[in-house]
Amino acid sequence: MPRARVVHVMLLLFVALGACRATHNITAILADHRDLAEFGRQLTATGLADDIDGRNTITVLAVDDAHMAQLRARGLPREALRHVLSLHVLVDYYDDAKLHRLPGGSAVVSTLFQASGDAPGSEGMVKIAVRRGGRVAFVPQDVDDARANVFYVKSVHEAPYNISVLQVSAVITSPAAEAPSSATESKPNSMDASSKHGPPNAGAHAAPSPVGQGSSSDDGADEGKKSGDGGDGGKKNGASVGGLPFALAFLMAASAILVVNW
Repeated sequence: MPRARVVHVMLLLFVALGACRATHNITAILADHRDLAEFGRQLTATGLADDIDGRNTITVLAVDDAHMAQLRARGLPREALRHVLSLHVLVDYYDDAKLHRLPGGSAVVSTLFQASGDAPGSEGMVKIAVRRGGRVAFVPQDVDDARANVFYVKSVHEAPYNISVLQVSAVITSPAAEAPSSATESKPNSMDASSKHGPPNAGAHAAPSPVGQGSSSDDGADEGKKSGDGGDGGKKNGASVGGLPFALAFLMAASAILVVNW
């Protein structure tokens, strides 16, 4: 192949490669909504903002400042806080219209908590269900449907099939998300770090026993494996080739072949 044509093809590939990248910025999106400011700050503090910006198909369930203040008052360790907030990030696209036309009135969706590999079994999944009167509820997999108390409020931002930001009525949490691990229980709460001075209280060394681990049934685990393809093979940080769009991986391979033949 003539060198000039190889260069031309490679330029086209790199342009297409750039087009495959996620172009949204969750911090900028939330900055336009003052009542969601604390939620945005905590996404940044826990590193979830970067994870969200690195994905091409995502739905963020945002919580207002009043409910974030209630979460802050609980003083969760940083890793538990990250897990709780990860339940608010669905690795699929849902906007207002899609929420109200769910097949059968419900869907089980993987979250970043499931995709991180930190969730036991399928307990990082969230069920979306349409209730009486058309209200849409969000229920973690390890929480009884009867205790559903988080509902869809409104759409905040929609960029079809790329990113959707929906406001929900309260914080989505679960025993599995809040369960501390021995490696993270000693870390300070990132919410308190910005408002408190001096080292955190290190007087308590006894670790509470994890709640909700190992409680999912075999059927629940199988459902999580079938529905949780967003888990990226259980990678801890959700960073793997499986998380890239197929087109992106294909273009990278094609570029490498062209360079070799050149």
